[in-house]
Amino acid sequence: MPRLLTSCLVVAVVVYLAGATPSEAKAQAVDGQLPVTPVQQQAIQPTQLGQTGAPIAQPGVIGPPFQLTPVEQQFVDQILQMWENSSSQIKTFNCRFDRWEYDPVFGPGADIPMIKSQGQLTYSKPDKGSFKIEDIYRYKPATPGAPPQASDWVLQKHEVGEHWVCDGKAVYEYKHEKKQLVVQPLPAEMRGKSIVDGPLPFLFGAEAEKLKQRYWIRSKQGDESKIWLEAYPRSQADAANYHHVEVMLERKTMHPTAIQVFMPNGQSRAVYMFSEPTVNGTLNQLFGDLFNAPRTPLGWKRVVNQLPSEAAPESQAAGPQQTTQR
Repeated sequence: MPRLLTSCLVVAVVVYLAGATPSEAKAQAVDGQLPVTPVQQQAIQPTQLGQTGAPIAQPGVIGPPFQLTPVEQQFVDQILQMWENSSSQIKTFNCRFDRWEYDPVFGPGADIPMIKSQGQLTYSKPDKGSFKIEDIYRYKPATPGAPPQASDWVLQKHEVGEHWVCDGKAVYEYKHEKKQLVVQPLPAEMRGKSIVDGPLPFLFGAEAEKLKQRYWIRSKQGDESKIWLEAYPRSQADAANYHHVEVMLERKTMHPTAIQVFMPNGQSRAVYMFSEPTVNGTLNQLFGDLFNAPRTPLGWKRVVNQLPSEAAPESQAAGPQQTTQR
């Protein structure tokens, strides 16, 4: 489930994307080269609406990892409001993307991607989306220990990447290794609503005040043309899926050019770079079919995670129930 939530987060980011070239995005984000500015920022005071004040003890709430001055907080507020205004204009979106995955423990090095993947994202406001990894390349150097070469990442012809679809009523995840189509129905109160009300609202363009209630957010300046945002989850539930997220924005357009997602261990990370965006274009019949409830592939099982019933508190305590269909 964490990988599914992470890919949902990336769909959220690219709802805002337009105009970034692959070379620009890679130059900004790969090999650990996200800009670093030695800004002294300590712990923010927890608030409900991003205002200053004394810490409020709440169950499951994570303390702030930094503190913003009033001027820095005002700048963040302005960025979030501009982003909210800009993203509200997005109706449909489609793009290609590259994802580079780094693992300093099990990979070839902290700044050498272990896996390079390519795929496609499609989104239709308010609650439909598709994420699919199409090609996977693994690092297999011809000469171990030598400087990385482009040919060291080898296409895995028989390896199938993540693929999920949301039709507004449920999320369908293809689990190829198990030959299962896993269906996670959305609660009735979430159907027909914007994805901003889902589990990862920050990069979907939620209301600025809601973002500040859910995340500790700061801006770290990279250069005059870019805005670099960092978001740390306030809740234990969100922190179980990712440690924090970094987003690079074009200052002039407020369009993201790259996103970096740090896994819960704070070291492993995935960098996404976007290309060939189409914003508010007419989705043809092929793309429209992406958002239809998919049929179960031949020979697969359809596994439905039933939502806990309000009339069955014992089932709620046990968590979602599963049913398997042929």
